[in-house]
Amino acid sequence: MAVPAAEILKMRDRRQELLRLYAVGCNEDPEAIPTSPPRKIEPILPPPEPPTAEHVACPGWPFDAAEAKRRQSAAVVPARTVDLGSGVRMEMLYIPAGDFVMGDKDGTPDERPLARVRIERPFWMSRFEITNRQFRQFDPAHDSRLERVGFLHYSLERRGAPMNGPAQPVVRVSWQEAMDFCRWLSQNTGERFALPTEAQWEYACRAGTAGPFACERTKPRVYLPDDQHTWAKPPTWTYYSHDVGPGPANPWGLHDVHGNVAEWTLSTYRPYPYRDDDGRNDPSSNGRKVVRGGSFADRPQRCRSAFRLDYPAWQKVFNVGFRVAAPVEDRTAHASKP
Repeated sequence: MAVPAAEILKMRDRRQELLRLYAVGCNEDPEAIPTSPPRKIEPILPPPEPPTAEHVACPGWPFDAAEAKRRQSAAVVPARTVDLGSGVRMEMLYIPAGDFVMGDKDGTPDERPLARVRIERPFWMSRFEITNRQFRQFDPAHDSRLERVGFLHYSLERRGAPMNGPAQPVVRVSWQEAMDFCRWLSQNTGERFALPTEAQWEYACRAGTAGPFACERTKPRVYLPDDQHTWAKPPTWTYYSHDVGPGPANPWGLHDVHGNVAEWTLSTYRPYPYRDDDGRNDPSSNGRKVVRGGSFADRPQRCRSAFRLDYPAWQKVFNVGFRVAAPVEDRTAHASKP
């Protein structure tokens, strides 16, 4: 029940009266609003950003989906699979060498300045994000856990949406664990697997495109409980990762480059312009590691081809997984220069 203002003022006046009677020399009024002389506030403004080039010359780029397919199909083997053991396989796609403009002049400040970057050699890249089934060939005890979908939709049996499905992308793996998976895969296959560099990732994601998205961003799915569970259906704004595969691919056939889960890259987070020779792609380099692609938890702005995030190498992030890359050996595939 609200107390009338007149009653509040009456109690205040009584307190002040008692202070004058029994607290000699104390004339404090904790409810008083002191007056202060007006002063001009001078805002501290950040320094102006250096001008960003509206256009960076890069002959032959961007190119359309038909040209992307032509360059990819020039390889003797444009797609292949890698055996991870126990019948688990990983699909790899051929990504041709080439030049592109890295960054986004309309993006966040760390996406500038733009620069022409050369991908010197073709490479293989996994078609999909590494799944729980694939990662558990390396670490059978890994737990991608659950994703909270709001306290109103919890139950005693299940306190979130499942993230451990065999075809869901693995999450809650640190950059260090992703690198360990690549080393394990290299030892088991005799090939050189690693996380893609930041430049390889953006080049492969764009597949010749210069805009913010290489393909339509698939709307994340919501969790729909099966007949064995009785907890309520979450509202449509509650998202979590979906199985890899469904939805559109970019012109080179890579799925989920926008959304689903974000992906670790090999690169240490450093300012642009991007350079391959400044140590950012040295696996022993200290510093936070770059994450790309956005996730089910991100708005489209954070799922753009050029958007960058960074996390400590030890951190296991709820919406970050990875995909792998490998160099193309001359005996395996060869593509003519575009």
